[in-house]
Amino acid sequence: MSNLTTINSSNSSLDMFEMMDKAYKFAGIMAKSDIIPAHYRGKPENVFIAVQTAYRMNLDPMLVMQNTFTISGKLGMNSTFAISLANKSGLFSNGIRYKSEGENDNLRITAYTNLKHTNEEISYTIGMKEAIAEGWTKNPKYKSLPTLMLSYRAATLLIRTHAPEVMNGMHMVEEIEDITLSRNVTPKAQTLSARLDDLINVEEANIPVAAKLSKLVLTHNVPNEVVYKWCEKAGVSALDELDDQKATSCVEYINNNYSNEEETLSCEDL
Repeated sequence: MSNLTTINSSNSSLDMFEMMDKAYKFAGIMAKSDIIPAHYRGKPENVFIAVQTAYRMNLDPMLVMQNTFTISGKLGMNSTFAISLANKSGLFSNGIRYKSEGENDNLRITAYTNLKHTNEEISYTIGMKEAIAEGWTKNPKYKSLPTLMLSYRAATLLIRTHAPEVMNGMHMVEEIEDITLSRNVTPKAQTLSARLDDLINVEEANIPVAAKLSKLVLTHNVPNEVVYKWCEKAGVSALDELDDQKATSCVEYINNNYSNEEETLSCEDL
């Protein structure tokens, strides 16, 4: 994993508590910045966890924050980030490649590469039938971009089975969301704020605009990245911080354009 290193772990001789104190102060400064991702802004505790994770993985904290999200109290990693780390790890003699066969419900994707120290080919195959059985196709992207979505799944499963050290024990964002949905628990990443949970069950007439927006986000499974773009464009860290005008704009946009599951939301109408 030496090739994963992007920052120098020269602090290894520091006392653990001294190091944690320094990391927390650093996290407090970063949490006040407008440059860090919106979902970490104003949350020094979450930034601290991201900084600790970055330290363990010998990665730049900003890079980790840009590619991780907190979902139901767990830190999840983007699939593309995991694939990038694996390709740069030095464990494989070449990058992860893909083969496809079949189409529609018979589509199958194989992610494969070669282990550098033995040149042994390793692979993992996943198909649309498995995606349907596991409930992954609740995400509309499995209809609009099936090859891409299955490629991400095949690659991350390949990494998890053959090079788990790349992920440092972390799960993919999609994996955490799948578990959350299967347990009928409200996905925190879609609301971006647990404070709205109790408002979701209030009678429709009494629901504030921001809470109504969050309810629609949950109902239509609006992708996390879309919600984050809305918040970033508005300069807020959570949906409930949107003013009524912007929240109403988003509500109207979902009502007008997201009845069809294959449609993709954008942040242009904020």
